[in-house]
Amino acid sequence: MKDHINIPGFAGQNPLCGPNDERFGVRFPCMSDAYDKDLAQLARQIAEEQGCAEFLQQGVYCMLAGPTYETIAECKLLQLLGADAVGMSTVPEVVVARHCGLRVFGLSLITNKVVLDYSSEERTNHEEVLETTRMRTEDLQRLVCHLIEKI
Repeated sequence: MKDHINIPGFAGQNPLCGPNDERFGVRFPCMSDAYDKDLAQLARQIAEEQGCAEFLQQGVYCMLAGPTYETIAECKLLQLLGADAVGMSTVPEVVVARHCGLRVFGLSLITNKVVLDYSSEERTNHEEVLETTRMRTEDLQRLVCHLIEKI
């Protein structure tokens, strides 16, 4: 991930709402540099060493609250906003980590393609998501383990 769009944040759902404990971080942390470029470069290097760089992409992750998959209209809107991938997690954790001054590397497994055509018979389904996850689990585990070793 190189950046994110926090759609629930637009509606006021942010993990930093409420009283701020200054021991953890400032009231209004900067998010323009949320994802550490050096960690992303290290991950790409490791992926190349492991021979799995061909499926590693960099882009903007958009968080929706879920638990439903996106509608066609939502997908079209998210494309206009600059989203490359959509998920239902990760962003609140990144916000809290940056609030605490931690470096962040964001990694998301893309498990399904969006449907953008109303006449398409394709449907996103949870079984497809689980199957893709099963197929890439070992590659991701190896990548994360080697990244942690090198850090």
